[in-house]
Amino acid sequence: MKYSIIVPVHNAESTITRCVESVVSQNVDLQVILIENGSSDRSANECEILSQKYNCVEYYQSKLSGVSYARNIGLDNAKGNYIAFLDSDDLIYPNTLAEILNKLEEERIEILYPMIHFYDEKDNLLEKSKIENESKINTGLLQERRTLTATFYKRELVGEISFPEEVLVGEDTVFNAKVQSKAQRVSFEEIPYYKYLLRPNSLSKKAITEEGYQGFINAIHILDEYKNQHFSPENKEAQQYFDKVILVFVTRIVELHILPN
Repeated sequence: MKYSIIVPVHNAESTITRCVESVVSQNVDLQVILIENGSSDRSANECEILSQKYNCVEYYQSKLSGVSYARNIGLDNAKGNYIAFLDSDDLIYPNTLAEILNKLEEERIEILYPMIHFYDEKDNLLEKSKIENESKINTGLLQERRTLTATFYKRELVGEISFPEEVLVGEDTVFNAKVQSKAQRVSFEEIPYYKYLLRPNSLSKKAITEEGYQGFINAIHILDEYKNQHFSPENKEAQQYFDKVILVFVTRIVELHILPN
């Protein structure tokens, strides 16, 4: 099996079918993992219908709320050579997974960042993601990072790394940073792949709560501990890499919890 596409589902009854069908229509051997996560609408019913309609779709329910719990269930059940994540209100463009697979396999890439197109709720194209050092393959410690969901990870590289459930906002940054630090071959590619819906987001509201603040502190501790466990103090590339990621969370604390609004 080539891909495992992990899709957390929360209150997405109106979008999940289009989302899944943008994946299953691709002509590649894949597994779609839906994890319904405390929805108050009919998302669970839609997931059940999709799992019965398509053999490649698996459906799970998370007893605990939160996207990290859902994604970790997906990681536990992933069988594909490569793992990617997809938000339940987003889409992927037709015939892109085969092109990306060729690049992954031919170039032996462990993490690949394709292009993201950002749309509003009226389906207007707002912007396209910037591509850093296109097609230049570099080690994870030296390559730029991008946290958004449109990322392909070699499953063997991910290993036992999971999303930190004690980080409310920025859990994807922690996951991405840890996995990329292990990689030897990381690349950005100008392949249009992901249609990202930009909408007013409650995450910014979560970030200013006490739980959000504590999550930022937890993220700093997790990253610092991982750095110390896996890299020596003499490894300057690793020190600089993790310091840069930790600075992201320090900046969020200062901007959201210290500086006056």
